[in-house]
Amino acid sequence: MFCDKCGVAIGSGAQFCSSCGKAVVATPPAPHAIASTTGTPADGRVRRHIQILASLWLANGILRFAEVGSIFIAGQMLPFLMGWGVPGHNGNWPFNFLPFGLYSIGGFLAFFGVAYIVLAWGLFQRQPWARVLGLVLGILSLLRPPFGTALGIYTLWVLWPEHSGQEYERLSRAY
Repeated sequence: MFCDKCGVAIGSGAQFCSSCGKAVVATPPAPHAIASTTGTPADGRVRRHIQILASLWLANGILRFAEVGSIFIAGQMLPFLMGWGVPGHNGNWPFNFLPFGLYSIGGFLAFFGVAYIVLAWGLFQRQPWARVLGLVLGILSLLRPPFGTALGIYTLWVLWPEHSGQEYERLSRAY
């Protein structure tokens, strides 16, 4: 311990500074020091990783919309490139469904793109429902290797444990 007036080292049992004579007041430990000694090593996991997690979900949503855009462009261009959309050309009737099929797939993927961006917004804003949505989308994204799986594992690692749920709840109330 050091004197807060002159900076000289003070013994543990001293009541006055030996250099300047200032009275020594025993200071209680800081609240964060108490929490760090009594908590688990994972305390603060959500607080430390929430911004990164939200940014990754936002990037994933934006990339999903780029993918949807390319699917919609392919749905417009592919029939004409293959000669299926030429007037009077009816020989490829089974493939007439292809643009509709691509649009359906694009719409399905766009739904998830919207969900990813809503999740990112919820995590940035510390919305109470965002943790549950993050867990659901994290589990679903495990099925999309390699990047979706990595994001799903990271999401579950940050949000799944019970103490993470309690921490997220405290963060959402404080935000």
